[in-house]
Amino acid sequence: MKHATTSNPAFNYIMKGIIFLLLAGSLAKSIIVSLYLPVSFVSVLGMTAAVYIILSFYLYNRYTAVALSALTVVSLGIYAYYFASEGWWTDVLKWLEWLLDYTLGSTFIQPQYSIPSAWLIVSALSLVIYVFMIKAEWYIVPLILSLGVTGTLWALGHKYILPYLWPFALAWILLLSSKYYKRLSRIHSMPDYGIWQVSILPLAVTIVFTSYIILPDNTQDFKLEFLERKVRDITDRWTDWTVFSGPRKTFRLSYTGFPSSSTELGGPIKLSDDVVLTITSTTRLYLRGSLLNEYTGNSWTDTIDDHRYKLKSSHWKEAKAQAFDWDEPVWKDLEPELGQRFFNTVKASVTHTGIETSVIFNAQRLEDVDVQKWGGFVPHFNGTGETFTSRDITASESYLLHIRIPNTADPMFHNYVNEYVPFIDWRQPIPETWQEEGINHEKLIHIQKYYTALPETLPQRVINLAQFVTRESKTPLEKALAIEDYLRQNYEYTLNPPETPGNTDFVDYFLFDLKEGYCTYFATAMAVLGRAVGLPTRYVEGFLMPSHAKEGNIYEVKKLNGHAWVEIYFPKIGWLTFDPTPIDQSGHLAGQHENAGAHDDPYWEEYMNQHRHPQDQPDYLPDQQEISGAQPASSPWESIFQSSLIILIIFVLAGGILGGLKLWDILRWYQIKKLPYERQLNYCYQEILWLLKLYGFPVRRGETPYAYADRVDSWLMNASGSMYQICYLIMKNQFGGYPLTENDMDKIRRFYRNLEDNIKSLLGFYPYMFRLLARRLGLSKYPMQI
Repeated sequence: MKHATTSNPAFNYIMKGIIFLLLAGSLAKSIIVSLYLPVSFVSVLGMTAAVYIILSFYLYNRYTAVALSALTVVSLGIYAYYFASEGWWTDVLKWLEWLLDYTLGSTFIQPQYSIPSAWLIVSALSLVIYVFMIKAEWYIVPLILSLGVTGTLWALGHKYILPYLWPFALAWILLLSSKYYKRLSRIHSMPDYGIWQVSILPLAVTIVFTSYIILPDNTQDFKLEFLERKVRDITDRWTDWTVFSGPRKTFRLSYTGFPSSSTELGGPIKLSDDVVLTITSTTRLYLRGSLLNEYTGNSWTDTIDDHRYKLKSSHWKEAKAQAFDWDEPVWKDLEPELGQRFFNTVKASVTHTGIETSVIFNAQRLEDVDVQKWGGFVPHFNGTGETFTSRDITASESYLLHIRIPNTADPMFHNYVNEYVPFIDWRQPIPETWQEEGINHEKLIHIQKYYTALPETLPQRVINLAQFVTRESKTPLEKALAIEDYLRQNYEYTLNPPETPGNTDFVDYFLFDLKEGYCTYFATAMAVLGRAVGLPTRYVEGFLMPSHAKEGNIYEVKKLNGHAWVEIYFPKIGWLTFDPTPIDQSGHLAGQHENAGAHDDPYWEEYMNQHRHPQDQPDYLPDQQEISGAQPASSPWESIFQSSLIILIIFVLAGGILGGLKLWDILRWYQIKKLPYERQLNYCYQEILWLLKLYGFPVRRGETPYAYADRVDSWLMNASGSMYQICYLIMKNQFGGYPLTENDMDKIRRFYRNLEDNIKSLLGFYPYMFRLLARRLGLSKYPMQI
């Protein structure tokens, strides 16, 4: 961008770079996040800054473009011929082929390709934007490109790009000001381009920040719902016409070799190491297949007469929110920082490699399911929280889970639940007064009906044991943890239990006679004991991912990873996972050594090692996909380069901000002196009162201006006069009609400047300027009045 004034080319270069960084970086990140590539925004900005510096050398003029391009081609040729590994060209083609297939949705993510793909996206966008915006100053081409990209992504439903549209909008406001600056520079003597942009920056930030405040959190209503609904209906109909549709196959642990059906539980098992799922994830998950509500005494069944809903349909927002606990008050009451800590954001790509089922395995707090193939299956859900489709899912139809996992291993989360969750007596009718606290009354009645009942044949000693175990527990969470800990500490784990006797209660037999078993025994026992002391519980069957991932955060889930656990409902928060399967201090399941010799299954040891409880190896860790969790290992020099680049960018931005504040301070005083005397007087007096508040000396309630002035003068020493003289001058002007003179204003301004200089010395220049800027933007406790 060429302008008339270039007295400070370095500062101009930095400001152009900041605009370029905001525009190209946010646009590239929008594309990257829509492709679900695990590359952080900081990394994208670092790549963009690097490309900007490189292009500024290459495209400095036509000679540098030709010379450096030729030098680059020769250097790459030499490297490829003498130093590159064999087959490098095949690897490049393989990567490009994967990128094309992945973009079209015909394959799933390969984390090792994430960084190269991000570099390609950033470089291509940066080249186009640099040529047209920086060199040619043809803003129409970047405008069409950027609006086309963001509009397409938004129309496709990629709402996750919204945070990156704000820096994008900020960049375009600055670009519009550049166009206006260019027009003015033809007829007027203008300040330096960099100074112009710094002066525009606070206004641009204010516009974007105001828009951010006004825009609601839920932006679904901003999409063309009618068009979106029609397109989705056509796609769903096409899917129904072109694929087989039949009765839904529910998932039960009996598929994996663990006896589990609607008529029996427990007994000998048969393990298998057949791979059923391939999952790419940054953390280990409990994958839910079926959620069962009724315990009959010897089995678990689903007695809820439910409906199926399309997961993507906007018609079923309330049903979806209730099924996955997005309707709970915790999402409104919890501070954003604690929300990120207590509920970790996770994305996991799932592929059915060896299982024939219509079940879409999900995890708690499901946000969305993206089918990574156009024309693939249509995700559905029911009111329980199970997800599925109308036919068996094929191996080519990977799906991406967007979930928020409760961080149940965090002691701070435990404290929060204990204080936040109210007590509800589930044995009594649920009063409608709970609706006043934001709790869905109908949901409470539904939970009471289906998740608190016990069979009448349950022996009394089971109930007595539950009451004994929780005798010192005061809150629902303390009861749940007490039962979980009791089962781990007092019962043994075995994969070789005997057949369950007929005509006996399964839980009673396990707790008082057998006293050993596998996950089905422990989960059933905890669900029943929990209900006996007033906790709504449900029994869950699915898969617990292996304790260790392969390279690239890829998990191979086998049949031997089949697992059962418990979910307990806590009002205002929702369902939380509990796994009472015992572990010993070494982190292995209890009973491993005792049973290892007796059990001749060759997969026994592998099973035991993989079924470690998350409290030994925390599964619910923060999603590091946006940082580095899914990225391939880089060389030390690459890490050093990236770190140095990021530090350089931070220093450049910090320098620009600090320099801008200094410039703004100079321009501010220039603008003050141009005001009429009465407005100058009012402005300076308001600022003097604010400065005295920073000193910790505010006006007291009911205190007159003269009384306050006397109190200030008792300690304040100002070379330009006293507070009483300032107050007297104001009273005489406002109520006596006294015309202000330049000498009067000069005295007030010097008094104000001396007081401000003292504050700057006390707080430091930049801390004071940031407070002043916050006051100017209306963010401080004492807004500025002019």
